[in-house]
Amino acid sequence: MIAYVDHRGDDFEATMRAMRNLLLAGSDWAVLPDAPTDKQAWETYRQQLRDFPATWTVGPTAEFPDPPGGE
Repeated sequence: MIAYVDHRGDDFEATMRAMRNLLLAGSDWAVLPDAPTDKQAWETYRQQLRDFPATWTVGPTAEFPDPPGGE
């Protein structure tokens, strides 16, 4: 689990969306047709990231899912 704690007190919800977007962008390579990865596992991980705003209870911490295989 990737955890993030708000230490600045600014718009934490916007920060979490930006963090989620970075994690999604950082995993784009894993679902390319020629990437040697478990596509299903990566698609599930990416769906969890896309669902994050709807499932996260706004608070001082956030926990993002770990990428498949710790990659």
